[in-house]
Amino acid sequence: MSSPSPRTAPIPPRIAALTLCVVTAALFAYSTLETMLSPALPEIQAAVGASTPAIAWMFTGLLLAGAVSTPLVGRLADVRDKRTVLLGVLAVVTVGTLLAAVASNVALLTVGQVLQGVGLSLVALAVGIIRDTQPAKRVASGNGLIVGTAASSTAVGLVVAGPILEVLPYQWLYWIPLAVIVAALVVAVAVVPSCPPAHRGRVDLPGAVLLAAGLAALLIAISRSSRDGWGSPLVLTLFAAGAVILAVFAVVELRTTDPLVDLRLLGTRTVLLACVVSFVVGFGTFVVFVLVPMMVQLPPETGYGLGGSALATGLYLVPLGIVGTAVAPLTGRLERLIGARGVMLTGTTVMVAASAVLLAAPGRPWLIVVSTALTGLTVGLALTGVMNIVVATVPEDRTASVSGLAFVAKSVGGALGAQLGAVLLAGSAAPGAELPSWSGFRSAFLLAAIVSVAAVLLSAALPARLPRVQNSLAPIGETV
Repeated sequence: MSSPSPRTAPIPPRIAALTLCVVTAALFAYSTLETMLSPALPEIQAAVGASTPAIAWMFTGLLLAGAVSTPLVGRLADVRDKRTVLLGVLAVVTVGTLLAAVASNVALLTVGQVLQGVGLSLVALAVGIIRDTQPAKRVASGNGLIVGTAASSTAVGLVVAGPILEVLPYQWLYWIPLAVIVAALVVAVAVVPSCPPAHRGRVDLPGAVLLAAGLAALLIAISRSSRDGWGSPLVLTLFAAGAVILAVFAVVELRTTDPLVDLRLLGTRTVLLACVVSFVVGFGTFVVFVLVPMMVQLPPETGYGLGGSALATGLYLVPLGIVGTAVAPLTGRLERLIGARGVMLTGTTVMVAASAVLLAAPGRPWLIVVSTALTGLTVGLALTGVMNIVVATVPEDRTASVSGLAFVAKSVGGALGAQLGAVLLAGSAAPGAELPSWSGFRSAFLLAAIVSVAAVLLSAALPARLPRVQNSLAPIGETV
């Protein structure tokens, strides 16, 4: 059973501010690194002599590592000192980035990328650290700053990748963020205070193994679907295996007193809806992160492409980063005016508009800017709203792990949306043609808009007042 842990003294304001800066800087450097790698993929593939399927694992491995490590790191942050967990995550990311920078073959590169994937857990870990170190009135704005940082890094990464690649080898895409991550690690050792858990407990290793296996099968199936087809034996087998393993995981978690993820919390309407909305937001925003870059870079002869460069793509995405960064820290104030449900309704309604305006984008490039700005508003409001709901309703000793679950749901939703979009584009190409037709993009935008409407309905189902969920770690059949 969990045992109480002594609480720390109030954090001095200067230390609280420095801690927020360190966590934000580390997250920005990491997220920018992962974004910058996309334009450099052909150069990296040639440098390490990798085949297309092999180099695809550079990103698949990172996504798998992030999806698996985020709940595990979140649980560690719930039952161990968050300072120690933060230093461990930054150390693993440092090693992974260094290995990728010096890699001369695809095997070492993949190992480096997998280790880097642990950095995806920084968002969930940051939520827990903010709750422990920031004044209560600044927790919501701190969560917003974290979400805004993740949004802005996407645009910044795409903008700076092109100029860097024009004058420096691709390895500098690793070396530059690595310098910032190492600096953040050094400063974190000096300034981040101890953040002991409210309760100490064990880490559910059997649950971690089951979750890792289930998510791996599910994400590999999604990643292979656009190439092998959704009805292929391999994809169907992987989906079935993932579903069975995750079902076993659920049974195991419900019967243990110290689960990796307390699934009983998903039995409450507020927490369940927050996680589902996070999944839907991840799915709905794939049009901006995947389809908009394609539209910008495809040739004008298609009738909808702009023939832009990687730099132009980044510039079209800059509004997402600017709006997301500006709005996210203000979400806490907005919640005090219209409530958490009002914030979520606003963010998800804007997401519908972000997809719908792209239907009229051919010949109107300014509508792409409008869409990316609206997506920034969605990310700033909806994802910050999800984090604030978790912090406000989940027991203190489960904040980081449930936050991690919400971001895993977002990642899986984004991966699923991207693959379904790829299927629609591939199916729209004329026989013998290499480029997709506008009908494929139109279908993808409509799909995203419809899914976004579902997010609006889910947000409307949130309670007007957020309840505080009590701890529920007893197995089924036992009283809490």
